[in-house]
Amino acid sequence: MDLKSRRIKNAVFLITYAIILMYLLDNLSGIGNLLWKLLSIFSPFIFGASMAFILNGPMMYIEKLFFGQRSLLKNVRGSIKRIISYLITLIIFVTTIIIMSFIVIPELVQTIQELALKLQANWQEWQVYIVKNLIDNPELTTWINSINVDWVGIEENLLSFFKRSALDWVNSTYSFASSLMGSFITFILAFIFSIYILFQKETLSRQLKKAILAFLPEKTALRIFYIGDLSNHVFANFITGQLVEALIIGGMFLVAMLIFKFPYALIISLIISITALVPMVGAFIGCGIGAFLIFVESPSKALWFIIMFLIIQQIEGNLIYPHVVGKAAGLPSIWILVAVTVGGRMLGVLGILLFIPIGSILYTLFREAVNYRLKIKNIKEV
Repeated sequence: MDLKSRRIKNAVFLITYAIILMYLLDNLSGIGNLLWKLLSIFSPFIFGASMAFILNGPMMYIEKLFFGQRSLLKNVRGSIKRIISYLITLIIFVTTIIIMSFIVIPELVQTIQELALKLQANWQEWQVYIVKNLIDNPELTTWINSINVDWVGIEENLLSFFKRSALDWVNSTYSFASSLMGSFITFILAFIFSIYILFQKETLSRQLKKAILAFLPEKTALRIFYIGDLSNHVFANFITGQLVEALIIGGMFLVAMLIFKFPYALIISLIISITALVPMVGAFIGCGIGAFLIFVESPSKALWFIIMFLIIQQIEGNLIYPHVVGKAAGLPSIWILVAVTVGGRMLGVLGILLFIPIGSILYTLFREAVNYRLKIKNIKEV
C-alpha cells in the first residue's frame, strides 16, 4: 500500500511539474513582462543590492589588507575600518572612471571629427561618381528627367512632418526630463541602500537567518542557507569571469588592429570590450559599430575587419569564453547557450546577464540531487 501511494504521489508530482513547465515555456514573454514590472517597482533596492554586491569584494579585500590580523591597524574599531575601506574602494572606482574618461573622451572626440571629415570627403566623391555616371549614361538621364515629382505635395508633407516633429519633440523633452529625474532619484535611493547593506551586512544576515530558523524546519533552513552561499559564490565568480573575458577580447582586438594597422584601434577595441560584457551577443554589436567606423574610411578594410572579428570570435567563443566564464560560473558550454537564449527571450539583455549564474545554481543543485540519489541506489558508475 505504501509503495502504491508513493508511486501515485510521484506520478502526481511529475504531471504537475510537466504542466507548470509547459505553461512557463508557452508564456515566456508574459512572465518576462511581469518580472519587468516587479523590477521597476523594486528597482532602487535591486540596484542598491547590486551596487553593494559589486563593491563588497574589493571593500573586503581592502579591509583585510589594511586591517587584517597581521596589519599594524588591526586594533582599529570595526565601524571605522568599514568606513575607511568603503571610502578607499569608492575613491578607486571613481578615479578609474575619471582616468578612463580622460583617455577615452579625447579619442572619441577625435574619432567623431575624423569621421565627419571622411563622410564629407566621401560624399563629394560619391557626387562626382553619380554625375559621371549620369553623363556616361544618357538613357539613365532621360529616365530621371521623365519622372514627374509632385513638389507641392512633398512640401505639404514636409510641413506636416515638421509640425508633428515639433509636438513630438516637446512631448519627448518632457518625458526625457521626467525620466532623468526619476533615474536620478532611483540612483540616490540605490546608493543610500547600498551603503546601508555594506555597513550592516552582518546584522542583516544574522536577522535573516534568525527569521528563517524561526519559521521553517531546521533542515529546510540549512538548505536555504546553503543555496544562499552557493548563489553568492556563483554570482561573484560570474561577474569576475565576465569582466576578465571582456578585458581579454578587448585586448585581443587592440593588438590585432594595431598589428594590421586598422583605424580607430583604441576606440573600437574599447567599444567591443564594453559590449562584450553582454554574454555571447555583445561582441557582435561592437563589431557592427566598429565595421561602420572603418567602412567610412575604407570599405575594403571594413571587410577585412569583419573577417578578423569572426576569427577572433571563434577563438574567444570556443576556447576563452567557455573556460573563463563557463568555469567561473560552473556551467557547461551548452547550458550557457540555453541560459542566454531563454534569458534573452524573457528579459532581454538583463535576462542574458542574470540567467547564466541562475542556470549555474540550478545546474549545481540538480547535479547534487542526481549524485545523492545514485549514492542511495549504490550506483557508482554509469
